[in-house]
Amino acid sequence: MNAAAELRMASQRLGRKARAALHCHLPGRCAAAAALAAVLLLAACSKQQRCDVPIGEATFSINPDSPQYPGLNNCDGFEYFVGGNQGIVVIRTGYSTFMAYERTCPYDLGRLEIPTDTVWQGGIPSITYPHGNLVLQCPRCGSRFINTDGAPLEGSKSFCYLYHYSTYLDPSTGLLYISN
Repeated sequence: MNAAAELRMASQRLGRKARAALHCHLPGRCAAAAALAAVLLLAACSKQQRCDVPIGEATFSINPDSPQYPGLNNCDGFEYFVGGNQGIVVIRTGYSTFMAYERTCPYDLGRLEIPTDTVWQGGIPSITYPHGNLVLQCPRCGSRFINTDGAPLEGSKSFCYLYHYSTYLDPSTGLLYISN
């Protein structure tokens, strides 16, 4: 697609001012009209959501099988940690696989939580998830994110994925390393 066609499409999206600016007959005015259309296009795009949330430094290691972190002793368990911008949540997604996410919502910068319910069966507490599976949820805007890749779920205000930290499970030591 050539530049003129792109400008025509942009003018259709941006409205009357951009269309008027594109109707020029003198070569000098066309360059000014193109610049004006580009500025208007950028202004329209600036209203869209940005996906770069603030993150902080995160470099630490833990033993996920330790009694110190009971939430990580089983698959689909999680623990919250200090670090990053508003904290980090580490989720055990498989026997030797983990995900670590920034707890800052990309839509409104709220602090993400994992909603849980405690169910007592025979005097033993059991954690269940009200949504049927483990999701991260923003209490401010209601956006929800899936634990396996940080993708926003349908109906979320955010269209951005969560920031995820690198994780590495050292098979020789059993230590899980989290870093950005």
